[in-house]
Amino acid sequence: MAVTSSAPISITDLVTEFGGSTPHALTEYYRGGSLVPNTTTNASVPTSGAISLTDFFGSSSVTNWTTVVTVGVVSGFFTQSGFSATAFGSLSDTTVDFLDGTPTVSRIEFASISQSPIFFKINGSENTGWTSIQIGSLTLAKSSATSFSDGLWRWDSQSNPFGSDGTETTVVLTQ
Repeated sequence: MAVTSSAPISITDLVTEFGGSTPHALTEYYRGGSLVPNTTTNASVPTSGAISLTDFFGSSSVTNWTTVVTVGVVSGFFTQSGFSATAFGSLSDTTVDFLDGTPTVSRIEFASISQSPIFFKINGSENTGWTSIQIGSLTLAKSSATSFSDGLWRWDSQSNPFGSDGTETTVVLTQ
């Protein structure tokens, strides 16, 4: 859930959403600290300095990253659908803000080859801190993927979760 988006708001709302130790103080709830994730959803919560309850309107302990793929399709020896940074499709947001560093997604695609794989690639991260990816209505657990070097994840024997060329598919990465 998320903290209320309007008044009234109390420290109890923060404790319910983020936890914490008694006695509670606003300073234990800085963004990027041990309780409040450093995500776009929590952008109004300061990382230091002056802090007030109203900074927390709409903030959340949930650390999902959501983007929309404008599907691209390319054909050659086989057909690829989805997004590849240098070849086809596009993303509404390429930066996964809940992972360390400045990780960017460069590939979310399905390939119509014998293994029917889905590929997911993050650049600039240790690839820790996420557990699953949902592409449209298909959810894939990180633990069931085969990890390749350089941040590339692969799931074989899949169906194409993307629509046709130019359609949009929502992708959610969950911590």
